[in-house]
Amino acid sequence: MDTQAIMERAIAFGWEYGPKVLAAMALLFGGLWAIRRLSNGFEHFLKARRVDEGLRPFFTSLVDTGMKIALILMVASMVGIATTSFIAIFSAIAFSVGLALQGSLGNFASGVLILLFRPFKVGDFLTVADKSGKVVEIQIFSTILKTPSGKKIIIPNGKMTEGPIENIADSSEVQAEITLLLHAGANLDRVQAAAQTAATQCPFALIEKPVEVKISGITRDDMKTQIAVWTMGQHYEETLHHFYEALRAAFQESGIELLEERRKEAV
Repeated sequence: MDTQAIMERAIAFGWEYGPKVLAAMALLFGGLWAIRRLSNGFEHFLKARRVDEGLRPFFTSLVDTGMKIALILMVASMVGIATTSFIAIFSAIAFSVGLALQGSLGNFASGVLILLFRPFKVGDFLTVADKSGKVVEIQIFSTILKTPSGKKIIIPNGKMTEGPIENIADSSEVQAEITLLLHAGANLDRVQAAAQTAATQCPFALIEKPVEVKISGITRDDMKTQIAVWTMGQHYEETLHHFYEALRAAFQESGIELLEERRKEAV
C-alpha cells in the first residue's frame, strides 16, 4: 500500500470520526464542569435541609460518581464504543459485591435511616435488647453506647432498627428506679418516708413529684421493693447513683434492714 493510499484512508478516517471525537471531548469537559457545579449545588441543598454532617459527604459523592459514570457511558457511545458490555460487567460486579457484603450493607442502610430520621441522638440513654447506655457516637455502620460503669458497647445499626428501643431523651422527665430486697416485715410507711427523705438529698431529683414505692414480689422472708424518683433525662445516670447512696443512708438511719442490694437501670 503506497503513501497516497494511506493518506487517503487517514483523511477519510478523520472526516468520519474527527467530528465525533471533538463532540465527545466537548461533552466530556462540559459535562465535568456541569457535574462539579451540580455537586456543589447538591451539597448546599443538603446543608440547607440540615442533613447530618456524616451523611452529606456520602450523598454528595454518590451523586457525583453516578453522574460521572453516566457521562463516561455517553461519551463512549458517542465515539462508537458499545456500552452494553460495560453495563453488563458493572452490573455483575455490583451484584457480587452486594451478595458478599449484604450484612454490612444492611447495617449501612440502617445507619442512613437513623441519621436521617433521628429516632435517637447523641446523649440519649437507650436500652436495646439487654444492653443499656448513653449514646456517645452514631456511625454509619454502628452505634456506640457507654454504660454507667464506663464500658463501651458497639451495636450494629441493623440491630438498632429491627426491634424496640427504650429511649430516655435529655429533655424528658423520667423515673430513675432502684430495686432493693427488704425484710418481709419492713414497715412500708417507714420505707416511704425514708425514700422521700433520700430524694431530698439527691441533687437531680424532681422533689415536687412524689417518690413511688412498689412491691414487685414477696416471700415469707423478704420482699422485692422498687423505689423510683423523677428526674430529667440528661441526669438519669447521676440520679441513679445519688439516689441509691441516699437510700442506703436513709434506710440505715431509719433502721430498715436491706437483705440484698441490687440496682436496676430501667425507666
